[in-house]
Amino acid sequence: MFEKTLQDIVKGIRASKRDTSLYISQCIAEIKAEINSSDMYIKANALQKLTFLHMMGYSMTWASFATIEVMSSPRFAQKRIGYLAASQGFTQGTDVILLTTNLLKKELRGAAVGSSMTGIYEAGLAINCTSNIVTEELAQDLLPELTNLMTHPQPYLRKKSILCLYKLFIKYPQGLRLTFAKLQQCLSDPNPAVVSCAVNVITELSDTNPRNYLHLAPAFFDLLTNSSNNWMLIKVVKLLGSLVTEEPRLARKLLEPLAGIVRSTPAKSLLFESAHAITRCLPYCRKSDGSMPPNVSDITALCAKTFQDFVEEKDQNLKYLGLVGFGSLVKSFPRVLSTSNYRPLILTCLSDEDVTIRSRALDLLPSMASRKNLVGLVVQLLQHINFASGTYKLELVAKVVEMCSGEKYALLQDFKWYLDILFQLGHMRGLDDHAELLRSQVCDVALRVLPVRSYAVKRSMETLLEGNNENYSSKDETENILDADNGRGKHIMPEILRALAWIVGEYSDLLPEAIEGPCHSVLQAITAPTNSTKLPTSTQSVYLQASLKIFAATCANSQVTDPELEACVHTISCNLGVYMESTDVEVRERAVTLNGVLVAL
Repeated sequence: MFEKTLQDIVKGIRASKRDTSLYISQCIAEIKAEINSSDMYIKANALQKLTFLHMMGYSMTWASFATIEVMSSPRFAQKRIGYLAASQGFTQGTDVILLTTNLLKKELRGAAVGSSMTGIYEAGLAINCTSNIVTEELAQDLLPELTNLMTHPQPYLRKKSILCLYKLFIKYPQGLRLTFAKLQQCLSDPNPAVVSCAVNVITELSDTNPRNYLHLAPAFFDLLTNSSNNWMLIKVVKLLGSLVTEEPRLARKLLEPLAGIVRSTPAKSLLFESAHAITRCLPYCRKSDGSMPPNVSDITALCAKTFQDFVEEKDQNLKYLGLVGFGSLVKSFPRVLSTSNYRPLILTCLSDEDVTIRSRALDLLPSMASRKNLVGLVVQLLQHINFASGTYKLELVAKVVEMCSGEKYALLQDFKWYLDILFQLGHMRGLDDHAELLRSQVCDVALRVLPVRSYAVKRSMETLLEGNNENYSSKDETENILDADNGRGKHIMPEILRALAWIVGEYSDLLPEAIEGPCHSVLQAITAPTNSTKLPTSTQSVYLQASLKIFAATCANSQVTDPELEACVHTISCNLGVYMESTDVEVRERAVTLNGVLVAL
């Protein structure tokens, strides 16, 4: 009569904040003594306390057999404690689960027609417990009893048995084939809650293989048009949306009912699911002659307006869903966001504090770009890049490059402008992870686009000359290369310098048109040890290769005077010594090759 109750345990834990572990250890010791009592009241009370402590992380595996004893109690209050403890403490590896089979069968059969309400509620306890502890063996043994309860007069048991069957199907897939006919009949049950349970189970099962449930499309379409239960409609809409990929003809039939829900429902959850399902239907609405149904344009505008309203909501979750919806819509209609109506809205999301919203907005940027608005869009993104940092800054840069270079530069009208953008990005800090991407883009434009090649050489030469007589940090040094500045206070990536050197070397015949002044100043800019030796060796090797090509072009140019040619030879000869002693094999080899050319002259 002096045993602690659950309330006493809770109060004791609150009162012993300094020695909570010691207090709980004492309680567990008392529980171990009480749980062996022959008095079922004491045993159940001890098990209830242990279940609470299990929720705090303490093991109760040692009380598995006592749990079954309490489950077998004839008193409903004690039986409920036992079933709760089993649901909480039993796992797939609990040995005594095998001992529960007959008990669970007895409880399920005890809810026969004409039995008392106590028997019905006891069967409900057994169903709840089964769904939590079911194993493959238990599923096979209890499947007949649960199947029989699907036709029980009490909706309470029909609902529970249907939902429990889903857990059984996971452990025992063969059971689905044996009981699917009865599960299908539940879709026409007179009780809406039972129908909702059947819809939930079928929807979850369809995630694995929607094709198996294609024959249920008429029944679900009937529910879509006649049901007023929002939560059930959400499941119905999801299932029908997944069936569209298996039966494309279903798409055109679903458009109007789904659009009707979008126009009429005030429920945000159902509104989003319906609009999202429409976006899944749109790719399959095209007729055999290639045309789209006449209502598609209006429904597309309706979806876009719905997602716009979501994005404009203050609730971050709704805003995120709106962006997800737009992402699904642009897969069918890529140009839906290219209008000025949505661009400010999406760009505003790029400044949102929530990283998930920014990420979703970033994914929409390529679909917003067109030949008319690309320049303005990139200019706005550059403003975001200036204030962004970390991974988000890198993602913005990647999207700029993706929009401009996508589909072989399909949206670009001015390649000189794009080169200027790449040069501007090359001078920004914090983009070292995308340095190779920017380098490849600069080289690719110069290589592919002949009309802009002279401009590329000119800009490359100007940038290389800016670094004359300045120091650049190496990535191997304490100071990162991103902190290096040239004489004008402009940072530039070594990878970009490598691209610029490659351009002026590869197209050195364009140098007379690109610069004014003696050629030896060009060679001095890229061979001077004060400029180059602290750069990565990959950049140094390209510098030396470019020097050889520039020198060859200088020799072949009849407009170059002999004094200037002699100055070039002198400049290269004076600077080569450092490179010929480099520890990098490629740098040393190219320096020796260049020196051999000079000696042979």
